[in-house]
Amino acid sequence: MENEHGIARLERRLGRLFLAGITLSAAALVCGLALFLGAQGTPLAPRFLSVGLLILMATPAMRVLFSVVEYARMRDWFFVFVTAVVLVQLTVTMIVALSARAG
Repeated sequence: MENEHGIARLERRLGRLFLAGITLSAAALVCGLALFLGAQGTPLAPRFLSVGLLILMATPAMRVLFSVVEYARMRDWFFVFVTAVVLVQLTVTMIVALSARAG
């Protein structure tokens, strides 16, 4: 029974996390698009667009990180392990992608 309440709480928190990430991403993308269309040549437009895309891509990764912490608080060690493995895979993929981009 306790775990069911924990799962429901986790789902609510993850929903808020997704909503916040998508809202921030959309706001940055709209600002970047408005600057691009309205004030062409401003260096802020690409920055807002990049930040919006970065937030959009980071939101699922934050979900995984948040899930590891919440599963640890619930002492659900199987899901802590599985989610931590996913987090490590995401981290390695991001590091490889960033190093390939820089090189």
